[in-house]
Amino acid sequence: MQSSQPHRLQISRTGNHAASGAQTPSLLKYAQTGKPASATAVLSKVLAPAVLSLGLWSKVWLGGAFAGLLCLVALILLVLAPKFPGMNIVRFNWARQVGFGEKIWLNRMVIPVPQGLNYRLTTLYMVFWSGVLVALWGGLATLPLLSATGLAVAYSAQFACFVKLIHLYRVMKDKYPLYRFWSKAAVNDNSAAATHPTHTNKKSA
Repeated sequence: MQSSQPHRLQISRTGNHAASGAQTPSLLKYAQTGKPASATAVLSKVLAPAVLSLGLWSKVWLGGAFAGLLCLVALILLVLAPKFPGMNIVRFNWARQVGFGEKIWLNRMVIPVPQGLNYRLTTLYMVFWSGVLVALWGGLATLPLLSATGLAVAYSAQFACFVKLIHLYRVMKDKYPLYRFWSKAAVNDNSAAATHPTHTNKKSA
């Protein structure tokens, strides 16, 4: 009886360790809010400030109602474009790394990131959105200097933020297994076997 008791204790500890290890990916899954942004989504974010500002400025030629409708259509297209299957053929490596870095930054409450990068990214996001709001305000008020200044601030902050996000991804990609495999392409073993049937037959023989 006494010899079996430590054995049970060891099994229970091992089971708890396995359970805790199995819960980690599910915890990260709930914190992720989806997959990392694709390269197409990142490019849509680059186009968004200029496209929306131009849409607001179109009221000078088209009138307020048509300008508002144009902005709405442009916003819908920018949001839905990354979800179209044909649009995901874009394979800009830097844009993919920006999407990876942004998702890592959003996961910082589950898996901490370096505090220095976190502060810089938070500040850059705030500056970016401030510039976007100023640019849109300039479009609504028909003030070209305000729109140009807002766009200059927004794009400067956005590209600086992209650099920091890529740096964050390169720093954190080996800190968690899921991050490490984001950049790996899926390989179908069946297609490889179909391509080289003689090689497979030799192994089986």
